[in-house]
Amino acid sequence: NNAHYTNPIIINGIYEALKRFGFKEGNILEPAAGIGNFIGMVPEDIKAKFTGVEIDSISGRIAKELYPEADIKIQCFETTRFNDNYFDAAVSNVPFGDYKVFDSSYSKNYLIHDYYFLKVLDKLKAGGIIAFVLLKVH
Repeated sequence: NNAHYTNPIIINGIYEALKRFGFKEGNILEPAAGIGNFIGMVPEDIKAKFTGVEIDSISGRIAKELYPEADIKIQCFETTRFNDNYFDAAVSNVPFGDYKVFDSSYSKNYLIHDYYFLKVLDKLKAGGIIAFVLLKVH
């Protein structure tokens, strides 16, 4: 249900926004990595160490092969246990939907898109940047 292709124009726009906010280097989280398009399209003038998460094993394995320098976790985002206040930025086209997910780290279940925002905000350092695609088709 949540396999999405992100157009390179959108990915480039997200990176341009990061640069406008002054982002030049750091640890970047991609919590719904797919085959790693956000990782592969990072501009050369952004020095990034990527951590990606992908629930689909085929897509995750492709990302691992394409981007061996990135730390790709093949698991659902709900089961990741990253340290809070670690990442400098997060980029993604996260899933949207009218269903809730469970993560034992939180006291209630959230709609999937709300959950991604909440968890990523916890994992970002103070002053970190979250840059997600916000497109919901009805």
